[in-house]
Amino acid sequence: MFFLPRQTLTAGEVLAVWRKNPLVTHRDELKRRTEAKKKTQPQTPIPRRLAPAIRRLEATFHFQANDDFRRRELVYGRRAAALFYFRGIADEDQIERAIIRPISLIKDGGRTHDPLRDQRLTALDIVVLETMEAVENALVDGHPVLLIDRLRRAYAFNLDDYPVRNIDKPTNENVLKGPQEGFTERLETNIALLRRYVRSPDLIVRRREIGQKNRTGIVVAYIQSLANPHLVADIESRLDAIEALEYDWVKSVEQLIEERPYSLLPSMLTTERPDRAMAHLMEGHVVILQDNLPYAFIAPATYWNVFHASEDHYQRLPYAWFIRSIRTIAFFLTLLTPGLYIAATNYHVEMIPLDLLMSISGSREVVPFPAVLEVFLMELSFELIREASVRIPSQIGPTIGIVGALILGQAAVQAGLVSPILVIVVAITGLASFTQPDLSLNLALRIGRFAFLVASALLGFLGLSLLLAVTLAYAVSFKSFGVGYYAPWAPYTPSSQDVFLRRPAPEETTLPQALLLRTKTRLDASGFFALFGRLSRRRAEKRTQAEGAGRSGRVGR
Repeated sequence: MFFLPRQTLTAGEVLAVWRKNPLVTHRDELKRRTEAKKKTQPQTPIPRRLAPAIRRLEATFHFQANDDFRRRELVYGRRAAALFYFRGIADEDQIERAIIRPISLIKDGGRTHDPLRDQRLTALDIVVLETMEAVENALVDGHPVLLIDRLRRAYAFNLDDYPVRNIDKPTNENVLKGPQEGFTERLETNIALLRRYVRSPDLIVRRREIGQKNRTGIVVAYIQSLANPHLVADIESRLDAIEALEYDWVKSVEQLIEERPYSLLPSMLTTERPDRAMAHLMEGHVVILQDNLPYAFIAPATYWNVFHASEDHYQRLPYAWFIRSIRTIAFFLTLLTPGLYIAATNYHVEMIPLDLLMSISGSREVVPFPAVLEVFLMELSFELIREASVRIPSQIGPTIGIVGALILGQAAVQAGLVSPILVIVVAITGLASFTQPDLSLNLALRIGRFAFLVASALLGFLGLSLLLAVTLAYAVSFKSFGVGYYAPWAPYTPSSQDVFLRRPAPEETTLPQALLLRTKTRLDASGFFALFGRLSRRRAEKRTQAEGAGRSGRVGR
């Protein structure tokens, strides 16, 4: 896919329009001014003679210094031609077989010397380019470009051959039951995966490129018949603002379009799994793909989207209920366990049973640190082990993490630096944090538990309760692209029941309405309704026949 050079506005103009209206007004004004600048900003047409075009391309791509930038001099009929490409990102075998050989067999250039009009290379995917900027962009994208003397256009061939990783299992979102494939770093592959999972003509895929020096492909995907048009306009407006601000390159589009960059709560869901992206598309969400990233961003994100795992809908109902219940308990254990330990041992010892209190006191007799410092040291040690296990080679990472934690805990207890009960508390907290399916939520809990630890150290259960109330109030008021974080519970909206505990699959016919979708029922709900309608009618007929047989039997007696 090829793109002409971007036309952008200054940062001051964008911010001035953004203050007026961050949604529709900004987008329309930006589009109007961009179209106006297209007419005035100079574009470099392809020269009629071949030599000036060759000199410009060689200067732009540093032909003398770049060993992988290739130029092949050809003859198209009776005219000179030149083929440019980069080795390694263009398929040289295809170039030789599909371009160079057919051109070498042409004895004359026909009436127009145009490969498309003369039907010389019709078997290839060819794009006509009319400016030198478009030629440069096509070469950077890995497409060979053919220029012909006395022809004011160039031809780019879709023969890019970037080295890419094959589709593999997701690294962070493993499941026992369900699809075992994840996104890759290649944008076209990820789009193809989405198309394979969402086989609907309503799937809209819009692509753009952002970045001044290093262009990055961005794709916005949504279901036309489901997605809220205001949500789509909001996301595209933010992407327009990023493009207009002329960033040199984009590391992560999530950090550029999110509303609260300092918040611990994620405003976008990140997933490596195409089936999870498909499930959110079918619920009216918008999926954003970025080139060179093996995961997708999903907007908006509510707590329930982050809390749910892909495996929940592949497991049978009792198993899914059990797994979600365990995950909920683990959520509160991760967040509150260290704080509860500090509050109980420092402020509210009367709440602890006498035998347990004596055991805790006896184990802490030789510990030289206060309980708060003891917990902080152990939590930091556990975080160090967890971070180290991620950075070291994958073959020995899990082993180092488990063995390191055991050795460190045992050595600390034997040295009298920590109490055995605290090792158990920290271990429970760490294990509970691993149950959260989303990495952003996991990190938020890991950081948040230190805040609850400080509140418990200052005010005991009172500080813990106050911070919990403040956190809940903040989470309820938090919005992701205009959608409440705890929707459809706060604010309450009659919606899908797949929130805390999901319903049986035949009854999941209502879509989440927090996004103000265009429809209220799932796309496949009619099949369920028809199936269960037939079953209900059959049961009613059998019941009527049984009752009729019973009455006739009583009359006969």
